[in-house]
Amino acid sequence: METYSNKHYPVREGLGLITIKGMLARSAGLYPHKTALQIRRGSDFYKVTYKDLKERTEQLASGLSKKGIKHGDKVAIIGENCPEWVESYIAVASTGAILVPLDTQLKSQEIRHILIDSEAVALIVSNNFKEVADEATGKLPGLKHVFSMNNLSSLYEPPEPKTLKRQVQLDDLAAIIYTSGTTGQSKGVMLSNRNIMSDVDGSYQIFHYDHHDIFISVLPLHHTFEATCGMLVPLYVGATITYAQSLKSRDIINDIRDSQATMMVGVPLLFEKIYQGIMRAVKEKPMLTRMAFSTSNGIVKSIKSITGKRAGGKLFQSLREKAGLSSLRLFVSGGAALNVEVGKGFETLGFEIIQGYGLTESAPVLSINTIKNPDHASVGPPITCVELKILDPDANGIGEIAAKGPNVMLGYYKNPKATEAVIKDGWLLTGDLGYIDKRGCLFITGRAKNLIVSAAGKNIYPEEIEAQLLNSPYISEVLVIGEKNPQTDREEVHAMIYPSYEAFDEYALKHKMTMDTAQIEKILKDEVRHQCGHLADYKRVKHFSVREEEFPKTTTRKIKRYLFVGKKVNV
Repeated sequence: METYSNKHYPVREGLGLITIKGMLARSAGLYPHKTALQIRRGSDFYKVTYKDLKERTEQLASGLSKKGIKHGDKVAIIGENCPEWVESYIAVASTGAILVPLDTQLKSQEIRHILIDSEAVALIVSNNFKEVADEATGKLPGLKHVFSMNNLSSLYEPPEPKTLKRQVQLDDLAAIIYTSGTTGQSKGVMLSNRNIMSDVDGSYQIFHYDHHDIFISVLPLHHTFEATCGMLVPLYVGATITYAQSLKSRDIINDIRDSQATMMVGVPLLFEKIYQGIMRAVKEKPMLTRMAFSTSNGIVKSIKSITGKRAGGKLFQSLREKAGLSSLRLFVSGGAALNVEVGKGFETLGFEIIQGYGLTESAPVLSINTIKNPDHASVGPPITCVELKILDPDANGIGEIAAKGPNVMLGYYKNPKATEAVIKDGWLLTGDLGYIDKRGCLFITGRAKNLIVSAAGKNIYPEEIEAQLLNSPYISEVLVIGEKNPQTDREEVHAMIYPSYEAFDEYALKHKMTMDTAQIEKILKDEVRHQCGHLADYKRVKHFSVREEEFPKTTTRKIKRYLFVGKKVNV
């Protein structure tokens, strides 16, 4: 069976594998007075230089050691994105203890379960999550310490001489990350320093950024995508990280503008909202402005199709400046599939946007699209340390994606059975379906568990249908599943739709009518039929249900597929 590695795309030489602690020491040596971390506190940015960060993590690591935290102990952390979260992460890693990042959306019972399962001896918590932490930690005999993230300096102690303690090694376990997943089953992914840092170095080699860049951090740090790509990747090269003051679009844009951020790591939903906001603002402009935009849009697309060159950088410079996004040179999307039209739309407006693919179990990046002429339907070639192969491909080359490399996890914590189910002969079975083209680029078609099989034995990928339905302005979110017809006992394609109620309000105003449930269902029925007209007959939605509220999601904005039922509307 053919395996694929990055053979066709130019890469640069890596900086070498090094522990998390060693990485910070190197960056601090090269850029001591450069801002490593900043966050708006009051009207100004609170800044932490690389020298400051190194000294504080060393003192905190020493203080934790004096409190009895030793090599191999588990230390949990819960808090909002801030410099103190980063300081805690690196300090724990520097002691040889094992970090257990906690999702800030978890309830007290869920936090308690993870603290017990991971055998955590300490918890670092910010004031914003003290109440839920107090509920979770009551009468936990194994938990010996609860430290305040807002008062880390009280733990500072002079660093101990290196000869007095065991130094952290690359193969030492660094973190146990409990996956939120979309199936409801949480497992503790064990990642070593080598797993994490080989992923950082492999990512560095395939796309270009350096110490001149300023990252804007929006995604929660407890998630591996942000911890690796939004925290360790910039710290690895001496770049600056700006923590967004909130998740409100206006605040994010203000922080981008005021920090002159150049790079943004995010999930597709975030980029879709930004793109929709830009297009909505254009739509509200006077007719002449809209016409000028449409003309420029057509010119950029024509130049691209004829010459392959991108002209949006110059033609839409004014638009990017007015949107407060002119400093950004690169968007990096991950965590789910980016809508192809959104990728193309950003490119037309002069933004560089690429997407990658990975899992928590691979620390997480497996592949990244290339900046030069990216294929927005693909997640790109594997990063330099990764090999990919497609298991049991069908006639179209689609099969389960398997990955191998030094970034693949050590296994699931205290769960050898689950580990054996996904790691075979060193290959990680991702559970995702896809194919690799002759350029060596990976395309994701769906999840193996989500696959719908028609009565005729045809494979139907829900993600393909969802992407098509989301082209409708009247559909805000959609989930496609297979549902058995009780009369025929055959699986049929069913769509659960959260409508764009804003679009329906505009429709009602335009047509001077009152919009009720029956009208919404009628319009959606027409929209579903129209959008499915672009799909093969066997892929078309047979019935749908309408939701009145958004789907519950994981922290990376993936819909939790296992939670839903609804009223059917036959199409």
